Amino acid sequence: MRFSKLAGSSALGLAAMVMVAVLTACGGATGNAVAGGVDKASLTAKMKEEAEIKELPDTALSCLADVALKYGDSASLQAYIDGSVKSIDDVKGLGKENKEFEDAGFKCVD
Repeated sequence: MRFSKLAGSSALGLAAMVMVAVLTACGGATGNAVAGGVDKASLTAKMKEEAEIKELPDTALSCLADVALKYGDSASLQAYIDGSVKSIDDVKGLGKENKEFEDAGFKCVD
């Protein structure tokens, strides 16, 4: 499945998430929490539940999670993990209007 097809079907520009920047780690026992307290492992596991995303290779998925953590609103990301935000496409800061986010995501799936 081409990334452009995924991005076209999601307001998030799902495929637009990329690990372009180094994220600041925020302590925690696993060292997996990032700024805002959102856990990357939890985010990645939740993203794997989405039909368009679960087909991506693990490296691309990890990259997309990093991009979501960088550009997404931490409260909205946590709500997505908790299930009150139904789709990664609905996370604040991850829409097509965020060109930096979209460009970073495309780099993940190329």
